[in-house]
Amino acid sequence: MAELVAAHRSARLALGTIVAAAVALRLEGLAGFPFEQDELYTVVEARELFATTLRPGIEARPLYYLLQHALLAVGPASPVWLRLSPLIFGLLGVWVTWLLGRRAFGAAGGLLAAFFVAISPWHLYASGMARYWSLVYLLAATFYLWLWTAYSSDRARDHLIALSAALLASATHPSFLLSAAGVAIGVSLVGPDGRLRWRWPSRTAWTHLWGPWAAVLLVWYLALALTGEGHALRNFGGRGLTATLRLVPAMVQWMTPTVFVAGALGAVLLITDRSRPEERRLGTMAATGGVVVMVLLVGASLVTDVYADYGIAFLPLLFVSAAGLVAAAARHLSAERIAFQLGAAAVLAAGIAPYAASHLLDGTRFDYRPAIRRIDAAAPQLPVLAWPVALARHYGPRLTVHELVLEPRALDAALAAAPDLWLIVSVREYGPVGDIGGRGAAWVAARCRLSLAHERLRFDSRRYRVELYRCRRDE
Repeated sequence: MAELVAAHRSARLALGTIVAAAVALRLEGLAGFPFEQDELYTVVEARELFATTLRPGIEARPLYYLLQHALLAVGPASPVWLRLSPLIFGLLGVWVTWLLGRRAFGAAGGLLAAFFVAISPWHLYASGMARYWSLVYLLAATFYLWLWTAYSSDRARDHLIALSAALLASATHPSFLLSAAGVAIGVSLVGPDGRLRWRWPSRTAWTHLWGPWAAVLLVWYLALALTGEGHALRNFGGRGLTATLRLVPAMVQWMTPTVFVAGALGAVLLITDRSRPEERRLGTMAATGGVVVMVLLVGASLVTDVYADYGIAFLPLLFVSAAGLVAAAARHLSAERIAFQLGAAAVLAAGIAPYAASHLLDGTRFDYRPAIRRIDAAAPQLPVLAWPVALARHYGPRLTVHELVLEPRALDAALAAAPDLWLIVSVREYGPVGDIGGRGAAWVAARCRLSLAHERLRFDSRRYRVELYRCRRDE
């Protein structure tokens, strides 16, 4: 008994340490980073709600904006106040991931899963940004936890909890449905005996989860279609083939190649062990969830704008699957459990650390503040072309700012209208944002002089460089 009490205390202490580390790693994002473009849109959409002129509107993702609307009624649109709720959701996400890992693989599995999410650069980013992504993660993790539990217990209560999480997640962002579709397939592939075969949901599952959820989604879709708000389910017309080809690599980079490989191997290892039906079911949930969400996102990117952020709902299963890899490997290798798991955690952490450190150093966003300060000091009366234009207007409210289109014809027209102007160019690892075929960069090189370049140190391949140019007609 004394040994059990000591082990329980040690596990609680370890969890407290992980949560404290998660808080410490996320505090810089609360106030230290500049605004991101989408955070400024959050303020507009949360204040205007269904009357917003921004597209695609909030009708298909209202929950987070309703929450921020209430918060903005009692507090300022400051970075700290706007990011406080994402921070809280992020920390709750660490806790729910720990719960799922612990129920699946014991105390060590829960701690490993919580540790992975605590240091994840993707989750760090979501927890420090005034957008809905950390809430999507939290609700998705809650759904997976209770869906997995419900398919073992077949209790009405467990299905209803899963239904509640699914409805809230669906109302936060429809991208959750893409991950949920794959997970729904995976959870039905393993029966109580551990055999890998299709199994239709039970009567309890139909009446307390899948049926009500489908009915609500159908009513919601019909309401959008009949009120002429069907555009809320589309995010413009697609970003082109190049963006589609970058989508999956960007998602892998967000989750880090280390976690991607560990999670994939963990899912495979769990699926191969028929003697542990519940672990096998979790492995199929992770495997089908990951494959289906990537396939559906790539397909969706051909007809609408899709971003790597849309895959965050799958992330909890990846962390838990990575923890399962360590737990299953320890069993198969007959290794000394604690020593092996600590060593594996250290190896995986070493693979995640460069990406996490990179985010902590520059916030994974463009910082327009140095460029705005240079313009203010040198020639604030000149027009400014910038993208994202929302950032330049926020940090340079006294300036005359227009949206930058990096296309020679548009740039020629701008220079004809104003013979002396500023350009603020956002540069990613693949070149200036919005520059098709390099024509915009060639125009800038021929007609403008670099006045300032700002970027912070990173240890991964991502780049968030801001370049300020002075362009004159006679250059």
